[in-house]
Amino acid sequence: MSYLQPHKKQNGIALVLVLWVIVILTAIVGEFAYSMRTELNITRNFKEEEIAYQLAHAGIEHARMEILSVPESSYPFPYFNKNGILIFAQGLEEEDPERELSFKNGSFSYTIIDEDGKLNINKATADQLKYIFTTLGVETTDADKIVDPVMDWIDTDNLHRLNGAEEDYYQSLENPYSCKDGPLDIIEELLLVKGMTADIFYGKKEAEKQEQSGVMQYLSAKNSAKINVNTAPEIVLTAAFGAGTAANIMRQREAGPILIPVAGGTVKSVFFTIISTGSNTDGTIKRSIKTIVQKTGNNLETIYWNDNWTEQGA
Repeated sequence: MSYLQPHKKQNGIALVLVLWVIVILTAIVGEFAYSMRTELNITRNFKEEEIAYQLAHAGIEHARMEILSVPESSYPFPYFNKNGILIFAQGLEEEDPERELSFKNGSFSYTIIDEDGKLNINKATADQLKYIFTTLGVETTDADKIVDPVMDWIDTDNLHRLNGAEEDYYQSLENPYSCKDGPLDIIEELLLVKGMTADIFYGKKEAEKQEQSGVMQYLSAKNSAKINVNTAPEIVLTAAFGAGTAANIMRQREAGPILIPVAGGTVKSVFFTIISTGSNTDGTIKRSIKTIVQKTGNNLETIYWNDNWTEQGA
């Protein structure tokens, strides 16, 4: 029987080789299947993101049509209805405009913000800015350490205010950059200024509850020289016109929109921010677009566009 042993050994080796081949093939097939699933998910996510983006874009166009629905001679639009929603047409004083639409492949929602209801940071005085900061909870000494650098950032000279900062400070940073020495193009530039923090700029939030508003809600780099007295919050009216005039304007607004400009303000707005978010059917993928538009006659000019906008400070 000894002559059968070599064949048994060969059979054993062959079996081991077959098992190894099966293991290797299984690994290859598994890796291939995983790669295919990954590629499929990437393709699906890309498609869903594109759908979300196109829906966000549709929201922008919907908002543009809403803004343009106001005839050039129509006053006092825009203003806030009884629910605090900015409206552009009659008949919405009691009922909110539809700014969220759903479709078979997803949905979009958008908000419109009146930039002319804010204080123009490029034209504001140091006292006006200090009032905004301190009213929002910034300590007086800290407000001085922000306002002076802001004024230095905007002015065209290279002279330091008491608590200010010019080119030498910004060049001394670990990642240096230049002082603007000119007007802000977008309000987010404030985040580059010495002393400014994300909490002060965006505001503080805890879960869904707003703890403190951010200065970005009250300051603008893109608006008219005059403040819309129908849409400006009381803090902006006080900074611009003083407490007494602001209180008087707020009382008038309780009775309805102001029809005739008061206190050097206006009842007409031409600069608006639109933020539109599109999402897929189950809401797992979202894309947001932020744009600032200027209304001239029956036309809207886009002066700022960010098609990958994300909400900060949340």
